[in-house]
Amino acid sequence: MKYLGNKVGNGLALGKVYIINTKIPKIEKKTLITDDEITKEKESLKVILNEVVKDYEKLEKEASEDEIRQLCNFYKILLNSNSLITSMEEVIDKEKCDRNEAITKVMKRKADELSLVDNAYLKMRSKDIEDVTNKLLRKSLGINEIDLSKLKEDTILVAEEIPPSILLSSNLGYVKGIVSELGGKTSHVAILASTLGIPSVFGIKEISKTLTDGELIYVNGNEGYIENNLTNTKINEIKDKIKKEELLKASLEEMKDKPSLTKDNKPLLITANAGELSELDKLLEVNSDGIGLFRTEFLFLNRSVAPDEEYLFNIYKTFAEKFKEKPLIIRTLDIGGDKKCPYLDIKEEQNPFLGYRAIRYCLDNKEFFKVSLRAMLRASHYGNVMIMYPMISSLEEIYKASEILDEAKRELASKNIPFNKNIKVGIMVEVPSTAIISDMLIDEVDFFSIGTNDLIQYTVAVDRLNPTVSNLYSFYNPGVIRLIKKTIDSCLDKKEKFVGMCGEMAADPLAIILLVGLGLQEFSVNASMVLKVKKLISLIDSKEAKEIANKVLTLKTAKEIETYLEVCAKKIYGKYY
Repeated sequence: MKYLGNKVGNGLALGKVYIINTKIPKIEKKTLITDDEITKEKESLKVILNEVVKDYEKLEKEASEDEIRQLCNFYKILLNSNSLITSMEEVIDKEKCDRNEAITKVMKRKADELSLVDNAYLKMRSKDIEDVTNKLLRKSLGINEIDLSKLKEDTILVAEEIPPSILLSSNLGYVKGIVSELGGKTSHVAILASTLGIPSVFGIKEISKTLTDGELIYVNGNEGYIENNLTNTKINEIKDKIKKEELLKASLEEMKDKPSLTKDNKPLLITANAGELSELDKLLEVNSDGIGLFRTEFLFLNRSVAPDEEYLFNIYKTFAEKFKEKPLIIRTLDIGGDKKCPYLDIKEEQNPFLGYRAIRYCLDNKEFFKVSLRAMLRASHYGNVMIMYPMISSLEEIYKASEILDEAKRELASKNIPFNKNIKVGIMVEVPSTAIISDMLIDEVDFFSIGTNDLIQYTVAVDRLNPTVSNLYSFYNPGVIRLIKKTIDSCLDKKEKFVGMCGEMAADPLAIILLVGLGLQEFSVNASMVLKVKKLISLIDSKEAKEIANKVLTLKTAKEIETYLEVCAKKIYGKYY
């Protein structure tokens, strides 16, 4: 059976389930009576803290990855803090409680403090403090840590929530995948898993209660699902896929300095998705053709107040300067739906994905919107910045957004602040009505970027994370493909304009063949997928792909299309597929 979740990436894995539980059992409160008991409790507290610091020192020394060393160092600094130790001792003194109560109270207070800081990195660390707290309590209670060195076969770690400390171990040789009910792409576990190249899927409800220890499962981190109850035929297919995935990975390094060309030398743009300054080094390392989607919402989330113009400008400017003449497509705020922002006046809605979100909110809050637009315009003086509006569903919305942009331009010009007066402006095509009238809209903008994640959901009326109907969510639905074709065709005779794609479909090996054939010009994918997509495109003949796309347009079901593209992929990608 297949279970869908949030894809974290890092490839494919096959292994036996190891359900881990790092929760601390209920601790009975202990009241201290004498001064001698209080003194001994404070002494034992210091011993516990010192032992855990030594554990992190050992892990830091053994680690070969910077990310792990940095995390261990953060934990050490935290636990060596005099203020932290003093606070715990004060709790023991005042409340006459034991060290476990002091550890729990003070560490919770520290986590709460960090959760309120207007700094995404520190806010994310507040979750890590819970992990450190549990490690302190396990040490205090004499509970042994999970020992991954005892694993003797390929294993998939499954839990309600995977703590970061699990991945700090140097004994991860048999850990082939991670499956978690909680967590997301920005969690430290996801970052560590990506650093270590461990295929991961998060956000599968109740999965630790659904699977059983020792059963064989398949983890597809690239597409965000797991599968169990595997037949021998299916197991052999998966093993073959994993071998080819490894072969493909080994060939990617050579792609870094090569241009993005098809087999018959047709140039395409392979750009990356971005959202935070912390990603910049990784983005530069893969040498993408630019940024096809800068998700500005990450700069607004996890804060108690909205970021100001100067803050946004400095981040956009940093990216613009680093990518120079390469495109930096910045999407205006796409908030709402599943992305809640507490300081914005967006009320709870029965169906938030179809509600007051993205461009709809921004157009109603002009002054708020202009702060972001001015920051983008100012950054355009330092690089090839382009502006993109999300969730556009009509021509009227483009007109209104353009009016507000013109106001922002006039405000900057009145203050002699430099910006690119001819900055390119585009829209995301993620609402079916937009795709249907794309031939009308293209005259008003400079480019389209097809957001397939939402376009598919809206076209086939399916929540892809709902396991009951998720089988209907497909890249290969003929209706979806026709909307994509119409959008691309609307640009064919307009040489100064282009159509890209920034949804998950842009990184799908089967879909890539179809998209090249349909004439897509830009593929914007996660940084970890840039070189893979570039490699796959280098194996595709664009003329052959066009013939394949024409054949696909005659097929009537998603299954027929997927089966046909599978045959084509085996022929085109050869040993890599």
